[in-house]
Amino acid sequence: MAELSWFNQIHREWQALKVHDASLDIEQFYRHVVSAYKSGFAPLESIATTANALLLSSISGAPYLGRKLLMQIGIDKHPALRVTYALSLFAGTGGDSDPELANRILVDVLKDENAQDKLKGLSAAALGDSARLGRGEALDVELAKARYEMAFGFGHREAAQTLALYWENRWGYSASGDSVPNRAIAQKWYKRCGENNQKILQTASPVAS
Repeated sequence: MAELSWFNQIHREWQALKVHDASLDIEQFYRHVVSAYKSGFAPLESIATTANALLLSSISGAPYLGRKLLMQIGIDKHPALRVTYALSLFAGTGGDSDPELANRILVDVLKDENAQDKLKGLSAAALGDSARLGRGEALDVELAKARYEMAFGFGHREAAQTLALYWENRWGYSASGDSVPNRAIAQKWYKRCGENNQKILQTASPVAS
């Protein structure tokens, strides 16, 4: 009964975190999550999700605890933890900013045979942003395009929309040899975005929430 009450409390705290409830005792929630992990009740994927929610929360002190959670558990234990940490490094959420390190981490995730396609797609898209914006590396339009195409191949459908915007000349610059705007190619990418979304819907588990 005590164990059930503990789970119910963590669930209530999680729901409060998701709606940015300022009355949530964020330090207590953090301790509960760490205890759940040490007791074997919180898988690493859940830790990554929780850390991400903390990093994005508007509750005072939550972003700091999100970064702290990643450091305490150890980001090298799962690709999801590394991706969450890398994304926080781009904006300096919950701690220092280090886009160069973030890029290196995401490149390693792409090479990780144990990383799921979803994580690789997110990593490739973020690296595409880095090449497109010159974030932590030199601006490289060709590399950005290649990374977005890679992201789309891993099922990251937003990458198709980003590529469509490129072919509409919405990036503000183009690669040598590309004639933009090119509406025909742009429409192809918009169509792929929709097709990929439909594929995801068709292959989703019928019991997924």
